Amino acid sequence: MQIEWTKVWAVVITGLVVVFLALVLLIIFVTLFGKIFQSSSKKSNDKKNSTPPAPQKPAPVEVNTTKETVASESEDDNIIAVISAAVAMMAAKDGKNYAVKSIKRAINKSRSSRSVWGAAGQRENTRPF
Repeated sequence: MQIEWTKVWAVVITGLVVVFLALVLLIIFVTLFGKIFQSSSKKSNDKKNSTPPAPQKPAPVEVNTTKETVASESEDDNIIAVISAAVAMMAAKDGKNYAVKSIKRAINKSRSSRSVWGAAGQRENTRPF
């Protein structure tokens, strides 16, 4: 049994056209869904951010210096400023006044080789869907 070359080329060309047409349709489909979800997330973010938080006075900060602290004084000041800013943002969001009374390093006893931020990142990236 011998097949004519015209039929072979017709099948090959038809197959290629169908495959690439399906790929183009999938690309259009995914792009449209991306734009739909992006616009809906922008609308929800705009609704959430429509009311600006009232300015709050900075929270007082007391620092307990312990032997666990290994950072220099400038790094300590930066860390205290960041923690105080986070507490102030939480206070502005809740409408309450919070005060930072002490700051000390957390010790991760289960995994001493990994920092708290590293452990949080690992939990976030390995949690089940």
